Amino acid sequence: MGQNLIRRIYLGGFLLLVFSLFYYQIVKGDYYLERARNNYVRIIPLESIRGTIFDKNSVPLAYDKASFNIAVVPYEIQDKKNYLFNELAGFSGYDANLLHSNYEKRKANIFSPVDIILDVDKMKALKIKEKFGEDILINPQPTRFYPYPYESAHILGYVKKAVSSFQSLKKYGYTPAERIGFGGIEQYYDAYLKGDNGGDLIEVDAEGKMVGFLGERLPQKGRDIYLTIDSRIQKYAYNAMGKKRGTIILLDSMKGEVLSLVSLPSFDPNDFIKGRNIKKLLAGDDKPLINRASQATYPLGSTFKPIVSVAALDSKKATPSTTFNCGGTFNLGMASFRCAHTHDQENLYDALIHSCNIYFYNLGLIIGSQTMARWAKKFGLDSDTEIDLPYERKGLVPSPLWKSKEFRTTWFKGDTVNFSIGQGFIEVTPLENLIAFNVFASGGYLIKPYILKKVDATDSTLSAKSYLGIPQDSLNAVREGLRGAVRKEDGTSYYLKKLNLKIAGKTGTAQTYGKSHGWFLGFFPYDDPKYTICTFLENCGSSFYAVKASYDFLKSLKEQELL
Repeated sequence: MGQNLIRRIYLGGFLLLVFSLFYYQIVKGDYYLERARNNYVRIIPLESIRGTIFDKNSVPLAYDKASFNIAVVPYEIQDKKNYLFNELAGFSGYDANLLHSNYEKRKANIFSPVDIILDVDKMKALKIKEKFGEDILINPQPTRFYPYPYESAHILGYVKKAVSSFQSLKKYGYTPAERIGFGGIEQYYDAYLKGDNGGDLIEVDAEGKMVGFLGERLPQKGRDIYLTIDSRIQKYAYNAMGKKRGTIILLDSMKGEVLSLVSLPSFDPNDFIKGRNIKKLLAGDDKPLINRASQATYPLGSTFKPIVSVAALDSKKATPSTTFNCGGTFNLGMASFRCAHTHDQENLYDALIHSCNIYFYNLGLIIGSQTMARWAKKFGLDSDTEIDLPYERKGLVPSPLWKSKEFRTTWFKGDTVNFSIGQGFIEVTPLENLIAFNVFASGGYLIKPYILKKVDATDSTLSAKSYLGIPQDSLNAVREGLRGAVRKEDGTSYYLKKLNLKIAGKTGTAQTYGKSHGWFLGFFPYDDPKYTICTFLENCGSSFYAVKASYDFLKSLKEQELL
């Protein structure tokens, strides 16, 4: 009895299966065949909102706002695209070529809307919709906006569609229509900021009309991040630069937090969102897209002298009281090397205060190029600072072996003389130079700089430091000379004394092709350092202009009680 019941159950199931197959394939076969031929599945993408970038005081520096785009669906306009675009151009005032260009660049598939007119005023979008009806869509999209564009461009970077770099990005899961960060924080922390796109899955018939809704995936907003940057300090740094090329960086001496980082010439990241002025930015001789703080290298001139001083004291080949006579000229064989002034007898303190070249020519020859190179590398002048910005460039610290490999020639004493005052082959980024100089502020530590403070409510401090092992008496001797450069009336940075910030600093006028570059590096207050500054100006002619820009910057911060 039990076996007969089981057989009947199996037989019933089998007959039900046969009947179902007969019904769907024979009775309703033509219906489903026609539907398979004429119906398509369309994915309507829903773009995620990108995370907001805030400064340290929760001021938004980059955020998404609603944008109204005019879009078309390729499948629905394939027989009238040219006519429609020409009519749209005439009605809206946009160039028809721009509409065609946007269409080709942004088209993903024949069923997904393609934005052809971007960021249209809401009322204008409604008028276009009223005129063209079902041929166009109003496609609301999140659009990135930068409220302080020129001040923060090199810190933040910008956002654009991944389509232009899709071949290199698709292995990381990006789609051509997805927004991605390029340069700056937008790129470095893109994984936090980008969120996850969603979409509606619908079924359409041969006429492009929706006949069924198959499901949806809601987009997930990206995470908000907070920076160490103070947007108020950033504004005053930008203003202090005027129209000069270069950079100003302000660092927390002990933590490594970057409080401001400005690079000029700058650009408007909003241009990349709107697709305007791009060719001009890319073709400009002044290279505004380069972050001069971390992506360009320069001779560091006399700002190298504090490191040479440490090398000499550590080697025991000189003491702070070691003297050399400065007669304004230093002869080496047939060559003559000059000093800006005639200083007579100088000890180490005097030489740092006056930035005496003759003193350091002698010091460099005594300790040798290998010792200077070893200490330059120890101070990180040929290494990444590991700041959380993309495309950081390393500096170059030369040596006899390097010159032999690079130029197949001998290292001469003249090379050592040039090396001792930061000239010749040595080149560094302003950020590397700042971090090296900060060793004198931090008590002998090489501190890693960082910009990310927290992600959402989670602290993401990346502070790290390494002790260089410089004897305290050597460190203090150099620090005393740096303080004298600002405090003494004949010091090279005396102009800064009237700020009453107890600044210790070093100037540098670095010779190069054309007019010389100008440097100023400093830290303050001297007794308890909190801030370290680097001001670098390209081809300004003299370090005085870097000192003057530093003065204007710090004076504004002091008046606004931001220090």
